[in-house]
Amino acid sequence: MTESKTKPAVKSNAKPAATAKAPLKPRLAPKPAEPVAATPATKAATARVRKPSAVDRTVARHQKELADALVKAEAIQYDKPPVAKAGKPAKAAKPEKAEKTVKTKKAKLVRDSYAMPEAEYARIAELKKRLAALGSEVKKSELLRGGIAVLAALNDTELQAVMARVERIKTGRPSKKA
Repeated sequence: MTESKTKPAVKSNAKPAATAKAPLKPRLAPKPAEPVAATPATKAATARVRKPSAVDRTVARHQKELADALVKAEAIQYDKPPVAKAGKPAKAAKPEKAEKTVKTKKAKLVRDSYAMPEAEYARIAELKKRLAALGSEVKKSELLRGGIAVLAALNDTELQAVMARVERIKTGRPSKKA
């Protein structure tokens, strides 16, 4: 005897398509919750504030020092290079022949070499990455010039204190060992 096995019909969760759509009812925005009266328990919960850890205090102190140094660096007066406007280049007026014009000379660039410990050299790369993450890519020379500008903004005692923390290294090239 053989029985024919038929598969049971699969029930569908899909609703049959309606022939005429009913107009949608506009949804009302939920009413804002009414403020709950403050109880002593809720006051205590909101009054609890986490004490800053030693790391948090150190970070806050460093951020304050950096902010102060930035303010001092921004106070330095220097000639900013002119910014070219987009669009048509401005036509330069021709000087009169009788009047001599004084051209402003570009700052002469000086190439120099120096030695520094590897750890400090690695900090340059770290600072470049931080600035790139903040949206301003800089070159190594620009970063070093910025450091010089910050040092120049310090008063004498601050400058001495900062330079006392910098390690002294031997100058010159390392000697060749046979």
